[in-house]
Amino acid sequence: MNKAKRNLIIFLVFIWQFSAHLLYAQDSRTVIDSLAKKLESLAAKNNGTSIYLRTNKDIYETMEDLWFKAYSVDQKHLLLSPNDKSLYVQLVQMETDSVVWEELYPIEGGISTGHIYLDNALREGTYWLCAYTSHSLNGESKRFIDGRKIKIIKSIKELEVHKKKTAIETPLQEIAEFNLFPEAGLLLAGVRNTVAFKATAIEGDPINVSGNIYEDDKIIGSFKSIHDGMGRFQITPTAGRSYSVRLESPYNKKSFSLPEVVQEGMTFSLIANQEDSLAFQIYNVGRPQSFYLQVQNRGLPAVMASGEIKDSTVIKLPLTDVPAGISEATLFNNKIVPIAERLVYIKPNKLVIVTTEISNENACRRNKLTLKIKAQDQHGKPVIAQLGAMVYDRLYNDPSDQKDIQTHYLISNQIRGKIHNPSYYFDASKSDRHQAMDLLLLTQGWRSYNWSESSLSDRNLKINDIIPEIVTGQLLHVKKGKEESQQAVMLFDAERRESQLVQVDNSHIFQISPENMLIGRDVYIKHFGKPEDMELKILDPFQQIRKIQPWKRIEYPFKSFRDTIIKDSTLPGLSNRSIKLEEVLISARQQKTFRDKYIGYLDSLAKYQNNTDRAHGAWLNCPAGDGDELPVEGKTYIIWDGPNPPSSHPFSFNSTNTKRIVYEFPKYSEAELMKKFGIVRTKGYYRHKAFYEPDYDKQQDSAPDYRNTLLWAPNIITDQNGEATLQFYTSDINSLFYGLVEGISDDGSFGKSTFQFRVNP
Repeated sequence: MNKAKRNLIIFLVFIWQFSAHLLYAQDSRTVIDSLAKKLESLAAKNNGTSIYLRTNKDIYETMEDLWFKAYSVDQKHLLLSPNDKSLYVQLVQMETDSVVWEELYPIEGGISTGHIYLDNALREGTYWLCAYTSHSLNGESKRFIDGRKIKIIKSIKELEVHKKKTAIETPLQEIAEFNLFPEAGLLLAGVRNTVAFKATAIEGDPINVSGNIYEDDKIIGSFKSIHDGMGRFQITPTAGRSYSVRLESPYNKKSFSLPEVVQEGMTFSLIANQEDSLAFQIYNVGRPQSFYLQVQNRGLPAVMASGEIKDSTVIKLPLTDVPAGISEATLFNNKIVPIAERLVYIKPNKLVIVTTEISNENACRRNKLTLKIKAQDQHGKPVIAQLGAMVYDRLYNDPSDQKDIQTHYLISNQIRGKIHNPSYYFDASKSDRHQAMDLLLLTQGWRSYNWSESSLSDRNLKINDIIPEIVTGQLLHVKKGKEESQQAVMLFDAERRESQLVQVDNSHIFQISPENMLIGRDVYIKHFGKPEDMELKILDPFQQIRKIQPWKRIEYPFKSFRDTIIKDSTLPGLSNRSIKLEEVLISARQQKTFRDKYIGYLDSLAKYQNNTDRAHGAWLNCPAGDGDELPVEGKTYIIWDGPNPPSSHPFSFNSTNTKRIVYEFPKYSEAELMKKFGIVRTKGYYRHKAFYEPDYDKQQDSAPDYRNTLLWAPNIITDQNGEATLQFYTSDINSLFYGLVEGISDDGSFGKSTFQFRVNP
């Protein structure tokens, strides 16, 4: 895909209500240029990535594969990022706050795909699937942490019971929070101010309300919710008066005060939001003064204007080449101090319009279905897009989870906290979606960013490197006088099918790159000296991730999936709040110690090379000193157990000075084995696995087909006509199936489409 970077153009617009001197114009341009350069510098040095995860479904039974796709997107320009090479994936059990899976996956061109095996040892409950990169967890980008919530159950029957219970209508909820939001953050006397409001219940669900507006004790207007408990009204306040609103029944006519009226100053209001321009009305009460108006998009300055104002003026800002999405409009006084601010969504129609067509909406079991996909821009022109598609039994869908690639990158990354029904704002069938989006942004309140010039200086731009893109190791000499020079260490996989040499520098440091991690899931590192002379140290990036526990900062933009069907249970093998699962290692009720092929090989070597025990007939370590055979594990031997062992033959013995034992080889831990042979291990990339897709046209199978995920196609690229075609087979499950296609275009636009069909008996 084309990954050309978008050029950022800053418009410098100068507006005067009165005659302006050339000196003022020069001073204004100097201020704007200085502010723009510092903002660009700040954005450039804090340019991280944001990770979006999509799984093949929402709810899983144990002993299934969880399939995922991760998008690594530059959070400033919303383009697939070429910077990230490694994806760190963790599965976190929310109730116990335990990491139950962590592995590395490669990223190519901003895309990573993989799977996780959900072992039967996992307890039922809600989990976070989290993914990080070296650029998503470092510096300013740490505030963009997101994860996907999944549900793990033991049996689908429990899920069916749970869904029947949740279908019961809930009673009327009490208001937990009601907030008022003046459009620009303040109420200015004598001018028309817009005030937005939002009402929510105790769990953050919206509540529609209505009520009256009061000036002192006099009703001067009324209001009611427009969308999801949100609405707006206008008011022209008078200095010295107090203003409040009172809710109507059934909320007991609760009263809420508006902010104190500001007697002098400036404010502004958005009066037009067009595809090619924004128009603001700027108000001033008091002496004439100069102002600066800035619109910035994801930290990047987009449009700036400057002027002088007496009473009011209208400013129209061009949006040519300004990227779509949530932007911040900020009004500054002549000292570059922010005095008013609001959020605005620019170019809301700039999306990838994805359409899907399924060949049969009423299919039979084991039928071949064709899915046609088309991607277009808002003008109907074809779009080349990187898409992913999935089809699964709707029973495994969580209807409350409407997080998708559009809501993630276009809302959640800039509006933290709960957002009810976020997909509503991008649903073309909703005629009021743009008005609803503006209400959503108005009810975010004053952003409280520090806009002083000192905050933009380089001394505040500290990047805290948490996860390195390249894993670092060190070769230490543990014996004095044995400091022989080594220029390389060897890397190899568990089966020793592939090996590589990595250079060691003069400081005894070596680096393991993403290319080295392709060797295998485990990468073994060995030096060329004697094991007792040198020691290898390796930095484990996951250790730092576990230390900072970034999943605790996740704020999901919708209602939590309640754990109403979780039974009291314990998770065997849990220690230090972390359990490492291997695929198909736990059979029945018995757990066995797992060692990969190379550790098993070292174990065998240690049994023989490092074993000083010797057998002679029925004797083990005969006290007379003879015996040259290795003992046999499990065989019974006689050992001398008394004082004064004999030194030659013949000698006498009895039950007082001997005993019989069943021989076992010495037991070594993996750490002891690797140290004994001068080896360390680090994580490589988790192995790729192909998603199973039968072809019933070529071969019939009499075995039952219980696939609940029929299609998982994470890497679809539309052609020059914006089209792609997929084929898949239904299974033996007769149910309603849900499909989703979503992705990103070359220019950083996002799109999705859903569909469904039924499989009949």
